[in-house]
Amino acid sequence: MIDRKNAPAPEKNISFKLPSIKQFALNNKLQVSFIRKENLPIVQIGFIISAGSKYDASGKKGLSNLTSMLIDEGAGEFSALELDNEFEMLGSILSVSTDHDSIFISLLTLKENLDRSLYLLSRIITSPQFNNEDFEREQKKAISKIIQYQDEPSYIASIAFDNLLCKNTPYAFPAFGYERTVSAITNNDIINFFAEYFTVDNSLVIAVGDIYEIEIKELLEKHFSGWNKYNSSTYGIFPPKNDSQKLYLINKEGAAQSEIRIGHTAKGRKSPDYFETLIMNSVLGGQFTSRINLNLREKKGFTYGASSSFNYNKEFGLFEVETAVHTQNTGESVAQILKELDNIRNGITYEEFEFAKSSLIKRYPLMFETNSQLAKNMALLYLFGLPDDYFDSYIPRIENSTLGQIIAAANENVHPDKATILIVGDKNSVLRQLKELSLPPAIETDIYGNVIQFLN
Repeated sequence: MIDRKNAPAPEKNISFKLPSIKQFALNNKLQVSFIRKENLPIVQIGFIISAGSKYDASGKKGLSNLTSMLIDEGAGEFSALELDNEFEMLGSILSVSTDHDSIFISLLTLKENLDRSLYLLSRIITSPQFNNEDFEREQKKAISKIIQYQDEPSYIASIAFDNLLCKNTPYAFPAFGYERTVSAITNNDIINFFAEYFTVDNSLVIAVGDIYEIEIKELLEKHFSGWNKYNSSTYGIFPPKNDSQKLYLINKEGAAQSEIRIGHTAKGRKSPDYFETLIMNSVLGGQFTSRINLNLREKKGFTYGASSSFNYNKEFGLFEVETAVHTQNTGESVAQILKELDNIRNGITYEEFEFAKSSLIKRYPLMFETNSQLAKNMALLYLFGLPDDYFDSYIPRIENSTLGQIIAAANENVHPDKATILIVGDKNSVLRQLKELSLPPAIETDIYGNVIQFLN
């Protein structure tokens, strides 16, 4: 009999090891990463193409995103409707997305339908139609979506904050562009962008599922051996530096809430203290029981949620605290966030340290349950150049960290005195509150983060 009056004691150690990742290349040099996963008769295929929005031409931001929207709108001998019907009959799911660094094309299919699904995918990868009619329709959809987003304070805060932190880099712009830049894109721009970046040596295939290595290699050879375009792209930028505290305000007259963003640029994904920073941020704002959330939500009752995160692109990182609070609590919320950023640098308790480690370790296996999750995590190795044993070393790296290392990571990676503070809210109400704090003079910007005026 199980005594349900007492909760079971937690396991002290978790043993977790991924199936080995196989690396091979097709005859045309297309690189493939593969994991065999046997529990369900499905296969996940992912194409990663280094063709994200950082490659967009000047004045045509949103080009990569619009290309990703058009690439499956008719390909080879299939119209857009025919392609959609083909995938639907097979029960296969195709999705395409883009970010600043890459375009991702994902295919989930039953193993028995993999051959036909890969044929359809090969048409999309190698011979999209890019018809003018499809282009005009998708361009209008992209512009409509941007216009719709411009009324959302959270969207305004996010794109303006990226612009302020990543000034003079391609990461300063939203991946889907602006209304004016997307309007300037032509169908020829799409065709030329595809021709330049959709090449064998600029791509990686990730395969996960109930199939053997020799089988998936034969199928990929069958459908992609004729793809022989090469023109590898290279890219490098100088990461921006935030060297002093700055305060920015975007006016939303009469707004009942203020969107708050506080943060600065950070070290890249391959920094030696990545794991220590991960643990530290769990204490600071990376989980529900974090200091920032417990302060603003539980203690103060200012918000439904507040969090901090370290986000990474291929070139550098960004540290960001975000929340939305009632307008009347804006100034006090900013003060409390800055206080927590100062406090984390001054010390972390052993109990906080152990709880953060335990939480990260115990939820780690949940990140690899599905084929899609496996493929997404395998992509990290490629995108950030991480070592092949990264996933197996994750738990030991967390377990072997020390409290001293975590406190050192806080001082190395959290800098309230260099933070950019952005508030989207009612200017008159917010300014009165901010004047009571020891902050730099406020700078008003438009919704894109461009300076309008300096405020007293």
